[in-house]
Amino acid sequence: MPYLMSLFFLPLVSALLMGFLKGITRQQQQWLAFLLSLLPLAFLLGSYPHWLGAEERYPWFPFLSIEFSLKVDFLSLLFLYLTAIVTPISILSLNPGKINRPHYLYSLILFLQGLLIGFFTANDLVVFTVFWEAMLFPLYFIISIWGGVNRKNAAFKFIVYLIAGSSLMIIGLLALYYSAGLETFAIDQLSNDSMIYSPWVFAVFALAFAVKAPLFPFHGWLPDSYYEAPIPGSILLAGLLSKASIYGFLRVGIGLFPSHMIEWSSIFLWLAIIGVFYGGLVAWMQDDFKKVIAYSSFSHVNFILVGIFAWSQISQSGAVMQAFNHGITITALFLIVGWLYERVNTTDLNTFGGLARYFPQLCWITLFFVLSSIALPGLNNFIGEIMILWGLFISQPFPAALLASTVILSALYMLKWMQQIYFGRPSQLSFMYRDISKKEIAICLPLILIILGVGVYPAPIITKIKPSEHAIAIAPNERE
Repeated sequence: MPYLMSLFFLPLVSALLMGFLKGITRQQQQWLAFLLSLLPLAFLLGSYPHWLGAEERYPWFPFLSIEFSLKVDFLSLLFLYLTAIVTPISILSLNPGKINRPHYLYSLILFLQGLLIGFFTANDLVVFTVFWEAMLFPLYFIISIWGGVNRKNAAFKFIVYLIAGSSLMIIGLLALYYSAGLETFAIDQLSNDSMIYSPWVFAVFALAFAVKAPLFPFHGWLPDSYYEAPIPGSILLAGLLSKASIYGFLRVGIGLFPSHMIEWSSIFLWLAIIGVFYGGLVAWMQDDFKKVIAYSSFSHVNFILVGIFAWSQISQSGAVMQAFNHGITITALFLIVGWLYERVNTTDLNTFGGLARYFPQLCWITLFFVLSSIALPGLNNFIGEIMILWGLFISQPFPAALLASTVILSALYMLKWMQQIYFGRPSQLSFMYRDISKKEIAICLPLILIILGVGVYPAPIITKIKPSEHAIAIAPNERE
């Protein structure tokens, strides 16, 4: 059975179905889209023994040696699970009664899910690049059609920044093909080649990954896009799009250009550390809680990138784990943002306070996700951040000590946000208030269980990453 091709086509067919769907209520549309988005997760869980090492190749452009080649190892499998978990939650985060044509939005989300599955399994560099470019367009339409007041400007900035970065990847791909005289685009074969590719080719790939992550200072598109996007769009941007860039650095950056990654790792490392501080400080100064979470995400993504550029097996394994953890936690935090906005009709921190008086259960759940974000021991982010810090400390103690101080900064701005919303001077709400509903508890319960499960018992993920460490982190003396 062609498992990988089936996994790839499931959400694409679902997207077509939702796009042409008529004759049922908006609530029914949402539940149908949710069930369709669960199919990849059910397929992954139901056919688990067949995934690791699975590979499928189909002729595409044989005269150019291009194959539609899909392959799964544990690195790609972890990102596949993240995609399969986050996408259904993004669909349920929407209030279908408050937007127009929600079935088109669900169609775009499902289409993006299919593109991400194709991207995380692509074993041909051309296929990898096609999916990399294509995933921008569903997000562009999600922001520009269903976003906030300034959605057009935000969507334009988003697409200009990312197309500018991504288009260079196509140039790099062509340069790689003609300068290196390639006979194949298979990523695993290119990774095993002893050929040293041009530093300029590496530079354009690295720039594309840096812009989409984003790595500091390539974040100009992020504030408006995260803020103006509807909550499902914010979840997809922060929970999945940034992970595509992290995966790109791991799969292509280190796989094809290890010597150039080593050469540039110090510069990338310090840019990422600056990004962690910058994102945290800007988050601390925000008066809008959606922007607090947006800049928090930017800071944490740069923390993950530090783990990659530290060039240590421990730190890079921690970066892989932390990419998954951050995807779960930031999804949960944007859920909270959406639920708070529905209740108080604003994201301005200065217009209300003391909400624990009105929403005690929502307050406790928010606190749990905030503690996950600041890496409380026993929760998911703790082990990933410790691995990154320890791996960096072994070789570079000073940057590690500097980076460790950002953990305090993270606690400061997240707890400040929590205090202002729930424990500040109580506001007199002029409308009927309701605490978190049973449906909302059910939506966030899987995230709570994952955060607790990974935090208490991370060994299943860590041990699975370990056998692939040589493919993830290649020591400099092994490449010379």
